[in-house]
Amino acid sequence: MKVLVNLSTLGARPTGLGVYAARCAQAVAEAFDAELVAPDSYAGPGRVTVRSPQSITIGAGRAAAIRRWLWARRFVVPAGRLAYSPVHQAFPNAEGQILTIHDLISLRFPETYPVQAHYFRHVIPRHLKRCRAVFTVSETTRQDVHDRYRFPLGAIHVVPNGVDRGVFRPPAPGAAREDFLLMVGASFSHKNVEELIDRGALWKSRYTLVIASCRGDYRHRLEQRVTERGLGQRVRFLDYVTQSELVSLYQRCAAFVYPSRWEGFGIPPLEAMACGARVIASDIPAHREVLGGAASLVRLGDSAAWEAALADLDRPRDPAAAAALPPQERYTWPRSAEALVAALTAVEPALARYTVAARATAPRIVRLQEKWS
Repeated sequence: MKVLVNLSTLGARPTGLGVYAARCAQAVAEAFDAELVAPDSYAGPGRVTVRSPQSITIGAGRAAAIRRWLWARRFVVPAGRLAYSPVHQAFPNAEGQILTIHDLISLRFPETYPVQAHYFRHVIPRHLKRCRAVFTVSETTRQDVHDRYRFPLGAIHVVPNGVDRGVFRPPAPGAAREDFLLMVGASFSHKNVEELIDRGALWKSRYTLVIASCRGDYRHRLEQRVTERGLGQRVRFLDYVTQSELVSLYQRCAAFVYPSRWEGFGIPPLEAMACGARVIASDIPAHREVLGGAASLVRLGDSAAWEAALADLDRPRDPAAAAALPPQERYTWPRSAEALVAALTAVEPALARYTVAARATAPRIVRLQEKWS
């Protein structure tokens, strides 16, 4: 049996979802007899047996979603393949496939994601009827998927995100932190940056605020809000930042702040922690699950909670929290790969016979059988 990995949506410059998909493809390719469906821009590990059109990838334009849907409808999964998608793009005609749902944010904020909300309301339920399992990135989303679609909880498996500790690492010993707060990935309103701007009186005398990877209409609204609050000299907006620039920001900031109204997982706080930064995040289910006591969790709308979290930046870290396994070490790509292999074999036990390790030992077992027969 082969695992057919659907990477058809993976663009040339993958964001968080694309990085996860590529990492999962690598894990499957290293563990099983795997085949990949991927566009020409994909140059990662694994054996690509079907080249999907570049025009259907994420970032390929406004019509990409329609082209993607039409292409997927025509795709036929070859016999003897277990179709697995590390994102929510399914093969509509495939029976017994595995779909990954990272979050249901579009259903919580449909005004921000109208097209995706329609997809999750009307298309995903049809896909789920053909799925033998759903993978997701957190217990929070696992429960969300069950509650929304009544998909059996026992058939939903968690394969979490990870952080590349070789890239996201602490600064050199003795490196000084700078007096700025950092927010990353602020392009959509559920990221709730306005709450931090509205609390400007609590931090403007001590810190500046850097908002990185911020673009689109939401950025324009934030810029207007900054002006209205008189914070023009205390807030700096950055467009797209490279990975090395992002690591530098994590390593230098006084604290990383992530006041999202909802997340399915929340990767940036983990990256910041891996770079040694203190983290202040919203007190929402995913942050409680993933970050736990390693971050200062604030109740949204609570000015006193924000004041306390900012004051904590001047205090030593809590020894009890430091004694536990840090989240950035709990959520690594090798651990994620282990969870993925375990989930796949739980869904299809026959796969255990087709792992790379099993195939490598098979000739030796045959030789031993011949020797003693």
